[in-house]
Amino acid sequence: MKTKISILSLVAFVLMLSGCGNAEMDKRLANLERRVNQLENGNVARGTVSTPSTTASSQAVESNLTSNASFQWESTVHNFGTIAQGEVVNYTFKFTNNGTEDLRIQSTSASCGCTVPNHTKEPVPPGGTGEIVVRFDSKGKSGQQSPVITVVANTNPKQVRLSLRGFVQTNAVPQP
Repeated sequence: MKTKISILSLVAFVLMLSGCGNAEMDKRLANLERRVNQLENGNVARGTVSTPSTTASSQAVESNLTSNASFQWESTVHNFGTIAQGEVVNYTFKFTNNGTEDLRIQSTSASCGCTVPNHTKEPVPPGGTGEIVVRFDSKGKSGQQSPVITVVANTNPKQVRLSLRGFVQTNAVPQP
């Protein structure tokens, strides 16, 4: 069982490193993550096995499914325009919790290594605000860029995707 989880985790990691904005790769990665979660929660690969006892982890999963935390984004897409190759762009995605429970961000990840998200770590109370600061490094990039940031939280839906858009010009001199 642990061998299967290790192999699936390794495959998911390799797929994540090899793709940068590939929608098909994102679907495969999401499917692998789902399979790993099934294995970790005692489910078999062909289907879900119900257990009669309710554990703390299954209660946490149930509470996430019925969570009343909710994102209200100022914007889910940011166009950074045209930049010189090697330039670094930072952008802050801001949100408000317009739900009735604390909003907890569990993780943030980017579609490629050129983009690094950093999220609010503390729970955001109803009516409170939070942010996800994203750093895009255009070193080695050229042409149209569209990295995607995936946010996993105790909301419904559980995942939200944020996007950066822009163009990296190769013959320009980066701004200091």
